[in-house]
Amino acid sequence: MEAVRIALLLVAAALACVAMRAQRPELAAGVALAAGVAALILLLPGLRQAAEALTGFADATGLDGGAALILRATGVSLIAEFAACLCEDAGEKALAGKVELAARVTLFAMAAPLLSELLTLVTEALT
Repeated sequence: MEAVRIALLLVAAALACVAMRAQRPELAAGVALAAGVAALILLLPGLRQAAEALTGFADATGLDGGAALILRATGVSLIAEFAACLCEDAGEKALAGKVELAARVTLFAMAAPLLSELLTLVTEALT
């Protein structure tokens, strides 16, 4: 049900932005930004529940570091996607591409220790 409320909020904001864009484009960008922030605030309880479920799963399996990494990676991905969409909405497609590139590099840097550990495990298993 929360998804329907968020979708309705964002569709209403999009319609308001379309109506305003011809007369006051700066106001339309502000409405889009405010609607995006409101949608993120409405998503927080669901994100909290997902984080708790992932933490419970990690506790049950003993993957403490893995759960934290997944949560951080999810946060980086969501923030980067939101920032890239804001840049695109502002007409700055090049900046949106830079945000996406920065997120990819950050995610790879976060995953590098895991990849190194996996490589070590594979080489030990093969020898």
